[in-house]
Amino acid sequence: MPPRPDQPPRTPDALARAAGFRCVAGVDEAGCGPWAGPVVAAAVILRTSRLPVRIDDSKRLTSGQRARAFRVILDHADVGFGIRCAQDIDRINILQAAHAAMQDAIRELQSPPDLILLDGRLPLVPPLPCWPLIRGDRRSYVIGCASIMAKVLRDSLMAFYHRLAPRYAFDRHKGYGTALHAQRLRALGPSVFHRRSFRPVADAMRAAAGKAAR
Repeated sequence: MPPRPDQPPRTPDALARAAGFRCVAGVDEAGCGPWAGPVVAAAVILRTSRLPVRIDDSKRLTSGQRARAFRVILDHADVGFGIRCAQDIDRINILQAAHAAMQDAIRELQSPPDLILLDGRLPLVPPLPCWPLIRGDRRSYVIGCASIMAKVLRDSLMAFYHRLAPRYAFDRHKGYGTALHAQRLRALGPSVFHRRSFRPVADAMRAAAGKAAR
């Protein structure tokens, strides 16, 4: 049943349209928590209100659903990406690196948005109006699209890193702190793709230095 005329729109996307914003970008990142690999951000401006695929928080989709959605979003949206590597994360910290990647993704858009819907608690720096939304990838359709784009690109990068350093099994854990990753990190020490400012990686470095000193 459609809402009554006196009922306000409920989703952030609908609220933004009702407020007069016409070029709304959804922005999200993937990869803040892993011990290895980049943080990747995506910015999406849809050219249609709905797509013929399931859109949701990328973590609630299968890899096949994400891959199909990625292709469809590319065909029906203006998309920008931002990537900050492990060395950037170590230099400026993960929060600043994630926000820098988001800014990079917004700058890659063909048209500047007049409003940003952002997954998270903290707004980006001005000048663009920004509405941060906790669990935004589940509440906003366009942020859900950005969540998918960032996740698929980051997973593909981790698969590429696996080909360069196969003993770390990046294709399986994607850099996250799994038991397998911890075992490989202890056995091999950190790679060039690891975030050395993260405690498990720093601990592995100290352990490796201790072994070498014996």
